[in-house]
Amino acid sequence: MFERQPEPWESGAAGPCVTLERARGTVEVWALGKERFSVRAPGLEQVAVGHDSAREKAYAFARELE
Repeated sequence: MFERQPEPWESGAAGPCVTLERARGTVEVWALGKERFSVRAPGLEQVAVGHDSAREKAYAFARELE
């Protein structure tokens, strides 16, 4: 069976790698591997390629939830 090597930024924990708490909800960034991230907030979800892009989307979602 193929065992995937973790990316350097992955902690190995089963959960989001970033969580931003806001008044109207929580923004979560999930590592998908291969430099892909799922950015999720209540009613919003996008896949981002690259850490910087995921960070920008997470903060944009967080501003919408303030």
